[in-house]
Amino acid sequence: MTADIDWIPAERRFGVSDMVVHHGAGTCDLDDVLGTVDLIVTGPHATAAVPAELQPFVDPSLTRRLQYDFSDVSTAPIARRWAEIDPKVLYIEDPHPRAVRDANRARPSDLLAVLRECFDRLDADPGGRPSLAGVDAVRPVTFGYLPVLRRPTDDAEWSRLGAILTDVGTRGIDEYERVRDSLIERAIEAKLSRLARLDPATTTVADWNSATSLNVLSIHDTMNLTARPDGAVCLERPVADRLPAVVALSNRGDARGEVRRSDDAGLRDEIAVPTMEPALLRSIGNAYRRTFDAWAPDDVAYNRPYLGGYETQLAGPFLRRVAPRAVVRTGDGPTRSLRLGAWQNEFLREFLLGPESTEALMRPGTDWPGVPSARVDWIAERLRAAHDLVRAWGTALDTDR
Repeated sequence: MTADIDWIPAERRFGVSDMVVHHGAGTCDLDDVLGTVDLIVTGPHATAAVPAELQPFVDPSLTRRLQYDFSDVSTAPIARRWAEIDPKVLYIEDPHPRAVRDANRARPSDLLAVLRECFDRLDADPGGRPSLAGVDAVRPVTFGYLPVLRRPTDDAEWSRLGAILTDVGTRGIDEYERVRDSLIERAIEAKLSRLARLDPATTTVADWNSATSLNVLSIHDTMNLTARPDGAVCLERPVADRLPAVVALSNRGDARGEVRRSDDAGLRDEIAVPTMEPALLRSIGNAYRRTFDAWAPDDVAYNRPYLGGYETQLAGPFLRRVAPRAVVRTGDGPTRSLRLGAWQNEFLREFLLGPESTEALMRPGTDWPGVPSARVDWIAERLRAAHDLVRAWGTALDTDR
């Protein structure tokens, strides 16, 4: 095996306890917290380790640094810690990397055919950076176009690779998607049950706002730099692809989170509609500005450079369809309803890593320094504080109207 690569042991099967993190885990059951959470965070790219079954197809040039740069693994310790300290957050982590299948892409009907097309595009432009849009459900190269998987050499190898991807997927990413979708639905039902019993006269504004909302956040990170073959992450991305200095919040809308003009969307009407109420998205962004002391104009942005990936595209329309039924009636009292929404956070990886780890990655090497534990705590605590502000103030934090 490639010496410094992190591997998932062969035959490893992941279950709910491996993927789901919540406050009080180990002392209370998952069912006990579903009615109290108001934020489900998903980490579709939070894993770097590769299943050992794929070893024959992993390119020998891949190092641990390039493997980790190929993931959003910097979000993993932060999201886990956030869920541990915030009783209103549930975190679900995909245990497989993009080299098995990307949970933030639509699952193709023929995975192997799409992967063949991906390799064909790469082979047609050797040394270039061809668009892999629509064919990277399994991504065989990093975002700096350095190899992760090698192309099979004959039909027998293609069949073997396809069988491995299918078999391994059933023990990880397939289960992640099932658990993710099931928990969103179960949380809605649990919150409606709790909402029917809640007495607003004895409930704080923050707790009432929390009880009447459920949002789904897909969490990611990206560097404004890509890696050279020697591991130095120092090549600047094109200006149009660069993230703001802290985080981009995306709801499939425009630069303010509002509905994009149809001629800008180029997408189905269902997806062009914002996946979260624009005022609420801006309130979350303003809460981040406060807790991270991120007041520069380019610290926080909306829908730039990304509009929100497949998980957000999936969750947004689903929650819109559910919303008319997410209501309870309490005797002769008024109808109570859940406010539902979805968005994506794309954090600048340099911000998550901090200056020392970022500086280390800009030098040639094969190691991965990771997010220092003190910084993990610092960021997680501020994420909790930011969402506590939103729970208390809601869209009143939107000062950009």
